[in-house]
Amino acid sequence: MDATTGENAPSALAEFRRGWPVLLAATLGSATGVSVLPFYTLGTFIGPLQAEFGWGRGAITTSYLYTTLVLAVAAPLLGVLADRFGVRRVSLLAIPLFAVGLLLLGAFQGSLLHFQLAFGLMGLLGAGATPVNYTRAVNAAFRRARGTALGISLAGIGVAAMLLPVLLSSINGTYGWRTGYLTLAVLALLPWPFVLLAFPRHRAAAGARGGAAAATALGRGTYWAMVLAFAAVAVAVSALIVHMVPLLRDAGLDAMGAARIASLVGVGVLVGRLAAGYLVDRFFAPLVAALFFAGAAAGCLLLAVGGVGLAPVAALAIGLSLGAEVDFMAFLTARYFGMSRYATNYGILYALFVLGGAVGPFLAGMSFDRSGNYAAVIWGVTALLLAAAAIMARLPRFSGTAEQPLAEVTDTHRYAR
Repeated sequence: MDATTGENAPSALAEFRRGWPVLLAATLGSATGVSVLPFYTLGTFIGPLQAEFGWGRGAITTSYLYTTLVLAVAAPLLGVLADRFGVRRVSLLAIPLFAVGLLLLGAFQGSLLHFQLAFGLMGLLGAGATPVNYTRAVNAAFRRARGTALGISLAGIGVAAMLLPVLLSSINGTYGWRTGYLTLAVLALLPWPFVLLAFPRHRAAAGARGGAAAATALGRGTYWAMVLAFAAVAVAVSALIVHMVPLLRDAGLDAMGAARIASLVGVGVLVGRLAAGYLVDRFFAPLVAALFFAGAAAGCLLLAVGGVGLAPVAALAIGLSLGAEVDFMAFLTARYFGMSRYATNYGILYALFVLGGAVGPFLAGMSFDRSGNYAAVIWGVTALLLAAAAIMARLPRFSGTAEQPLAEVTDTHRYAR
């Protein structure tokens, strides 16, 4: 078991009693942010957009590339702002701006290029509504139960992945894809009042030791090993998630049947995040991550050799194993590099992660357009996941030096009493 706290730190139960408002707000924010709503629903928009505009799957999924390219630039800058001014201020501004970006997509009338640029604008407007902010708030509020708390907060993404494909398939089929984006805009606003009430006002971190560790993160091999591993996982995850519905439809399922199986990925994500959070509080986190990524590769092999008959099992296995990649990123960033500049370090890592996520759907779409099937995609994803597992297994042990506490950790919000 990896101890993450000193002897005088509060118990895990005391942390949950004090920090549950922050945890609730972060969970809602994670489930409805810019990295979730457009990503997990893009597969349900492919068919309607093809029918109305005649665009290819590769061209449509390239739209999300614009979002992630913008996020790759903006996320590190937003991380610096969050460390400087606090996650509360950044989140309260970013959430409504993200909703505006979704409203613009719902009102879209124009060419493919205009649609893709609208996706890029959405990424810019919602760049502060990402796990960079929400995981910093959770990491600051929890130490003994940090992994479990991160797992709970990011389990909101699993709930979204489970419900959104079915919900948006129904809305898009009944009311049209524009109404689908209007629905997402409403969902994007959900966490705003909770962030307003729960997130503490920003106070500067105490001490310089954590900041010194953070300042040297970019010069450490461990950091760049994490970048390589999580970028590989991002390519794999994004390719599978975005193309899961059309992949299953090509295998013979109707739209709702494919959406139901795709939603099983969300079930796996939910369970996987909670399990990963529990495990990293008790065992060496990089080895836990390696086992999870290897399990995802096994799920891909089931999908490759089992066809539609094993698709539900494969979807569950993939979701279970891939559900915790952002949890691992957040936990490892805090444990290896400290909290003083957490959002800056995590923002850079997250930017490269989403950049990898932009490449996945694009390559998968191009591969399908050229070959007419997803066989090469599935085998390529399997190889990437095995490579990521190997990198995780070779990461070094954590330093025995305790993290420098944040002033925000000692803040008890008025609604937590």
